[in-house]
Amino acid sequence: MLYHLLLQTVKTQQSAGVSPGQPHLLLYHLDVSKDVEKAVNDLSQEARGGSLYVIADEAVLEYKEQKFQTFCKKLLARVPRLHLWAASYFHGYAPDGWQVEYLTRPLRSPPVVVREVEKDARITKGDVKPYRERGVSDHTDGPPVTRLYHRGQGHSGVWPVDCITCGREVASFLHSLRVGVTENITATSTTVTFTSRYTTPTCLQWRDVLVLYWRDDCDNTDMVTVLQEAGIPVRVMTDDDIEDVATARSDVVWVADERRVRGLERKVVVCVNDNVALSFRLHWISRCTSQLVIVSLDD
Repeated sequence: MLYHLLLQTVKTQQSAGVSPGQPHLLLYHLDVSKDVEKAVNDLSQEARGGSLYVIADEAVLEYKEQKFQTFCKKLLARVPRLHLWAASYFHGYAPDGWQVEYLTRPLRSPPVVVREVEKDARITKGDVKPYRERGVSDHTDGPPVTRLYHRGQGHSGVWPVDCITCGREVASFLHSLRVGVTENITATSTTVTFTSRYTTPTCLQWRDVLVLYWRDDCDNTDMVTVLQEAGIPVRVMTDDDIEDVATARSDVVWVADERRVRGLERKVVVCVNDNVALSFRLHWISRCTSQLVIVSLDD
């Protein structure tokens, strides 16, 4: 997402007659030693004795992993004029002497979603800094969280993702939000109604909806099949779809392993939780900017 935002900026500047530099997207597994060495070598060669600007997004994926510190120290030794910005959920792993800022204002999600995220064990245990006050007033609490349960008569399969009834309930709820419905409205008066930021969004498109699961091999699951039969354009995300998902180019509902979409936002997020996913609340629910749906085995 950062890469594509930079590309848009570059194109805008070029159309105005400015000749800026070109952004480069480099992907490394910085929890793997050989990738750390490759990253240091590649970036130091690009610097060629000059300045180097690096943005490292979600740098520390595993909070006990300290190879990122090694990366920072080695790169600084090779490139003295280094400017590096790194972001991570977890704290306490920046190299000694590096400036640290804690950005903990909950600006992404409405209060009702923030309260769900705050229950995550990694926040309550201190691995992730807790939220602080937003600093601005909340006009509403946000749409209530919708909870669907994989239990009772009519439910089948061990997990919600394998249940026809759960799929139908999700499809029914999405249709109740009138996702994908385009309405022609004729103005008959001068009255204007303003909708609060945290009400259920109107004029939703399918691209505004994200279904999260804890693995990516769910192409043939009953939930995906039922959603498709209900007229919902559903696609299961693969490696080849990363750019499409990040830019929301296709007007479809993406079903994704939550590890693939950390950092992205969607207005409506459906979390299909089988109570086996780690950091379910921190990584999944925090994607939601308005309407949250949780499908689970129990409370």
